[in-house]
Parts: sequence; structure tokens; C-alpha cells
Amino acid sequence: MAYKTIIYKVEEGIATITFNRPQRLNAVNPVMMVEIFNVLQEVGKDASLRVLVLTGAGRAFCSGGDFKGDADSLVSREKASQPRNAAIWGREVQHYIRPITLALKDLEIPTIAMVNGVAVGQGFSMLQACDIRIGSENAKFMVGWTNRGIAPAFGDTWLLPKIIGLGRALDLIYTARMLEADEAFRIGLLNRLVPAKDLESETMEYARRLTKGPPLALRADKQLTYDGLNMDLSAALNAIANVQGSLIASDDWGESSIAFQEKRQPIFKGQ
Repeated sequence: MAYKTIIYKVEEGIATITFNRPQRLNAVNPVMMVEIFNVLQEVGKDASLRVLVLTGAGRAFCSGGDFKGDADSLVSREKASQPRNAAIWGREVQHYIRPITLALKDLEIPTIAMVNGVAVGQGFSMLQACDIRIGSENAKFMVGWTNRGIAPAFGDTWLLPKIIGLGRALDLIYTARMLEADEAFRIGLLNRLVPAKDLESETMEYARRLTKGPPLALRADKQLTYDGLNMDLSAALNAIANVQGSLIASDDWGESSIAFQEKRQPIFKGQ
């Protein structure tokens, strides 16, 4: 499928989605919203994929919504000046915004945000919905929504406290201040901080490492970790026991045992 605002490629089991409006710092417009959602559906249906990498073209990851006011933006100048109906806007959030966050979060495979530059608003939200975040010194982050007089719409109030803690999350949400890469790494928003020249190579090396891992176990790792956020310990242990039984019955577990005895790397097939 051809896309106008994103680049989608698949190589060695790694799907890469690149936001591709560099002239607008990859700001999201209506076409891009639809294309992001559609490509995430495509990723979710492709059983051959092991990892998803999300990044941006040019010098930005994604600068949020495109509110420049022209025909390509989210809100025209005429629409911005009109009275707004709360019920209608609420439905728009449900229809356009909620599905993207859920589609990204619900992917069974590991997801990595490769943050090459500024990530603001919706861009910041989407990288929070990824499992792993790798950034360069050029990365900058801002919740952004509060400065517009609205609350974060893409899930920041749920996602961010789970990544960096409640107090730090509220600080960023309340102040909408710009967060530099070194602080983002220090507080745990970034898993890794690497030189800009090495960002792509190190991110893809990390992704390739995951593609060589056991697909069934990695998917179970993800499911159990996220499900466990809303469980008590007893329920989490029960869930783990149920999943572990199916994993031990898999061919991958048998292959890992044989490979261990033969002193070689296992070849996992996701079966």
C-alpha cells in the first residue's frame, strides 16, 4: 500500500514506520492520522514481523498536531475561530485519537521509538505507547497539550506515570516544559541515549537482537508485563502460570533445551 505522509518498510522481520512530513517537522494532519492507524493494522496482521520501529524523517520525530491553519493542517483558521461543541470534540477524540494509541499499545510484538529529534504533543504520546525508547542528544520532549488549554488526548496521563513515576509525569504535564535528552535518559523516559550518528545503527542492532529471540516468549513477556500493571501479585502469578504452561509445550522451548545441550544458539520459529 502506498502512503503519502509515512514511509513503511519491512526488512528481516523488522517493520519500520517513518513519519514523513519533514517540512512540517512531521506534524500530524488528518491524512497522516488515518495512515498511521492503517499501517498499525497492517503490522498487527503480519505474522512474519518480530519488531516495530517508529521514527521520523529529517530533524524531528513528530512535532505534534499540525495547527498551522492551512488546508493540510488539523484545524483551519476558520474552524479555529468557530464555537466548539464539547460533545462533538469528545466524539472526535474517541474516533480519531483513541484508536491510534490503542493500536500501537496493543501490538503483540516489541515496539521501539527511535527518537531523532523533537517529540511534542501527539509525537510524545506515540513514543510513550512504545515499549522501548532510544534517543540521540538531538531528542527533545514536551507534553504540549496544557499550553493549548487542553488536557493530553493521546493517553499521556495513563502512560507517562507508568514510565517515569507520578510526580515527574505531573510536572511535565502541568508545566508543558521542554525536556532535554540527558534529563529524559536520567529519569527513565529514554532507555538508551546514543550519539546522533549512531542512533539508527544502534537502534536497528537492538531490534535485530530481538528478532533472534523467541517470538512466543517475547509476546508473553509484553502481555504479562502490561496486564500485570492492573493486577495484584496473586492474579499476576496465576496469569504467568497459565502462559508458562503453553510456552513449555512449544517447539521453541524444546529447541532452546537442545541448543543449550549442544552449546549453540537456538533457532526460534515462534512455534
